[in-house]
Amino acid sequence: MAITVVPASAPELEAASAQLLEVYRATFALPPFNEQEADFQRFAASLASHVARTGFRACLAKAADSDQVVGFAYGYTSQPGQWWHDRVTAGLADSLVAKWFAHAFEVVIFAVLPALQGQGIGGRLHDCLLAGAPHRTALLSAFQDETPARRLYRRRGWQNVREAFVFPGGAREFVVLGLNLQGEGLQADQNNVDSGR
Repeated sequence: MAITVVPASAPELEAASAQLLEVYRATFALPPFNEQEADFQRFAASLASHVARTGFRACLAKAADSDQVVGFAYGYTSQPGQWWHDRVTAGLADSLVAKWFAHAFEVVIFAVLPALQGQGIGGRLHDCLLAGAPHRTALLSAFQDETPARRLYRRRGWQNVREAFVFPGGAREFVVLGLNLQGEGLQADQNNVDSGR
């Protein structure tokens, strides 16, 4: 199946919201995510507020012959007052906050239909989403475990910013990853990574 990966505006993403929910449900119902219906509805509800955030960017992966959405990625400028930003930076060293969170793009989600994973679509979505981003850095959180997503991020140059981090009310450990988008001054410094413990 030929797949096209293209940038998408907020209205285009909203217009495709039913298809995005299908991709999200198919992707995140499976291990290691094991999300339930309440999680799917939370995603659907959050999408409307996310598209209105400063610096919103998105990309869609579509079947070339049918325009069916088979994957998507989006994010926005990470700012104080946002749920993820405030929880990840709480207790983080001031030097790390200044280094990684000043003018950062927060990658909220990558999702590709399970039947099409392993074909490079995730990598193409990653590159589409971050191409030309005006931010200094990009940030995301991923499961601490070794997963295909973690391997993709490593190949793309993402660095550990905070390890063994557990979100409030959760039990699973995450790693917060950062990527230098400007090519300067943010080389890996493993002595300056917060262990989260």
